Amino acid sequence: MRTRKRAWIGFWVVLLLLWLGARAEAFYVDRKKTLSFNVRAQTRFTLRLQDADQYTKPMVGVGDPVQWRNLALIEIDHDLKQLTKTLDILRPLKKLKIRTKYRLVGRFMYDAIYNVSSTFRDVRDQDPENIDKFKQSYDLWEFYFDFSRGPWFLRVGRQNLAWGDTDIFRLLDGINPLDNSFGGPFEDLDDRRIPLWMLRGSYNFGKVGPVTSFAIEGFWVPGSWDARVGPFPPRGTPYAPPLPDDVWENLYNMPPDKSLSNSRWGVRIQGVLASSVNVSLAHYKTFPDSPMTKTVLLEPVEGPLLDLSAVRIHNHYESYQVTGGSMNYWNSFTDAVFRAEVAWFWDHPVFIVGVNDRPVTGDVLPLPDPVLDLVAEATGTDPRSMGLQGVPLNPQSGEIPKKNILRWVIGFDKQVWIRPLNRKSMFFLTMQYFVNWIPDYDSNLVRPVPEPDKFGVSSTGTVYPDYRVYPKIKEIESLFTCAIRTNYMSGALNPQLAAVYDPRGAWMVQPSIQYIREPFRFALQYSALIGNFVSLGIMRDRDQIAFSIAYLLG
Repeated sequence: MRTRKRAWIGFWVVLLLLWLGARAEAFYVDRKKTLSFNVRAQTRFTLRLQDADQYTKPMVGVGDPVQWRNLALIEIDHDLKQLTKTLDILRPLKKLKIRTKYRLVGRFMYDAIYNVSSTFRDVRDQDPENIDKFKQSYDLWEFYFDFSRGPWFLRVGRQNLAWGDTDIFRLLDGINPLDNSFGGPFEDLDDRRIPLWMLRGSYNFGKVGPVTSFAIEGFWVPGSWDARVGPFPPRGTPYAPPLPDDVWENLYNMPPDKSLSNSRWGVRIQGVLASSVNVSLAHYKTFPDSPMTKTVLLEPVEGPLLDLSAVRIHNHYESYQVTGGSMNYWNSFTDAVFRAEVAWFWDHPVFIVGVNDRPVTGDVLPLPDPVLDLVAEATGTDPRSMGLQGVPLNPQSGEIPKKNILRWVIGFDKQVWIRPLNRKSMFFLTMQYFVNWIPDYDSNLVRPVPEPDKFGVSSTGTVYPDYRVYPKIKEIESLFTCAIRTNYMSGALNPQLAAVYDPRGAWMVQPSIQYIREPFRFALQYSALIGNFVSLGIMRDRDQIAFSIAYLLG
């Protein structure tokens, strides 16, 4: 009865959001059309199409729901040119010929899966404080003022800033954090960016030598205002990383403090060469989307480590800097847009076995199984569950090493006719090739996620997970991405196919289709991860199908 009641509550919440979207159609408040008001609403329901594998919690199966995400956005855009004529406080702006606007977006999100699914109700009941914060948010999502006069522009407030041109994955576009906690790589980049409180300005010099539209742009996110990073999903949520239970029990997230030393900042110059080649050079400081792990001893230990509960796992967000450039141009002969980006990542945090996890992978005192059993009984933690055949000697807290990394991408966009499939509309094709190179390579570089099928066996035949077996990071790695889309029924029906391929043997395939009947958007999306336990393959059991209905008015 309780389940049914919660299901009906969630159902009526969705209807209310959609009703608001339908009733609050985009309109202008004044005749001069300076103040507009829009409401957008969406509900998204997702089913898992693969049984959960080891380390994935909870153990949902084929057909189990993992998401019922309801989202509403209230948007206000206001050009203050009329108010500068009538309000005394704003008249100085008119005298200085400064054009002023502001934008405000309120965002309301609620995931009802923790109410309607008995499996995820259990997850919520085990950790109500964290799950209740995670499943709902009511935010002033964007709020900024624009000031412009002639060639200069200033934006102050909570906003997004994207300097890169890539799709699916980011390269230079690393200023704002990404929220991967509600859908991970299955979600569009634009839906995952988290706005930051930022000062952003630019000045356009016009034509300078052979460069037209030469401009300089800079931004500053004061760390004392906003040191936000991408959220780490709580244990048991559908898109949390696949980690063993004892890792979760000792895992602590350590986001950066609000201080000026944790400020983000950057500068970019850009312009147009030969009337068709857009180029830019940029340098900025930011934080990674995902934390880097290290093990920490609560107290110094000399000799054998007999109390494994004294070891914790900390997730840290270490800042790094990026220097890079981008280029894109349209080639008339091929009728295609060619794109390229290259970036040098300075002191990017990485995971090296034996450095980050030093208490676990250092020298050990070999012990027979009977002694290990006594240690397990005394401490409550079996050393063998940590991949050890003995007790660590003279352990130390781990460190987070850093490496310089070179990343680059080339891509192209082109419209093509495929007459047998569509006689009335062209197909839009985009392809990209990403490369990641670590010059000062270490053979122990890994992604700190244990592979589910890797086990150790003690001398008595006891089977335990070997946490020292992680997917390797190669000196040079690459990814291919491809997406193709078209439309039928005069733009009402829009199919798309996107795919990502890692040459080490991992695929992500994502076909989708959208039907538009104003003001509705109906969408169906299938997402699958296939192949080896590398890069994308780490989330190896998250195949899903998602249905969504949305109002997009204004």
